Amino acid sequence: MLPTKIYVTAEINGQPVKCLLDSGCEWSVIAADLAPKASLKPSQYTLFAANKANLDVLGDTVLPFVIDGHRFEADVSVCSKVEDFLLGSDWLEKQGAQWNFATDTVTLGD
Repeated sequence: MLPTKIYVTAEINGQPVKCLLDSGCEWSVIAADLAPKASLKPSQYTLFAANKANLDVLGDTVLPFVIDGHRFEADVSVCSKVEDFLLGSDWLEKQGAQWNFATDTVTLGD
C-alpha cells in the first residue's frame, strides 16, 4: 500500500506555495527560500529527515499563511536543506484536523 499524501496550495506573502500535509512529520518545516522575510529566533530543535540526515535548521518562526481563503499560522523551523513547506502532526493536531483517507480529504477546525 502506498503512503497517502495530501498537497494543498498555501499563500505566503501573497505567493502560492505547494504545501504537504505530513502526519508522519512531528514538527512543521519550511524551505528557507519560501520564507525569506521570516524573522528567525534560535531553534530549540535538531531536526532530521527520514534518512537521518541533519536538516540544518536556520531558526524558528511563526509563519502566517492562507489556505482556501482561511488564515492560519504555524510554528515552523526554517531549513536550508528542505525544498518544501511541510505542515506536520504538531500543526494538524492544533487545528483539530480530521483526515479521511478514503476520500483524500482533510477538515481543519469547523
